[in-house]
Amino acid sequence: MSKFKFVLLAAALIMPFSAMAEDIVIPPKAERIKEAAQSDEIQNLNQYFEYLPNAVHKNWTPYKANTDYEVTVQFRVKKNGDITEPVIVKSTNEKANASVLNAVKAGAPYKPLPAKFSGDSVNTQVELRYIKN
Repeated sequence: MSKFKFVLLAAALIMPFSAMAEDIVIPPKAERIKEAAQSDEIQNLNQYFEYLPNAVHKNWTPYKANTDYEVTVQFRVKKNGDITEPVIVKSTNEKANASVLNAVKAGAPYKPLPAKFSGDSVNTQVELRYIKN
């Protein structure tokens, strides 16, 4: 009988929450993306250079190697977030280069450069490290 009471109590606790869930309105995806972009607007280049490596890293599927490696990629980011063709400038594992180039390309276009930035592009380098566990 104690199991039955527990199930009844659990059902009574869940019901009010499910009723409230029907009242939740989720805006369309396009509106959520636009709101997120506005709230995360980058104010200066320091913030941009903190954002960019993380944005590249999110798209990276590392080449699985038997040892640690580092790959540095260079590219130019235009005012609107578009990029020029990325180039590997340093690599300790040539087999990993393609995965890094793919990560950079997959993230483009990136967030626009800060509105206060007067130039039309910036040159940047991003280093990705693989550490074998």
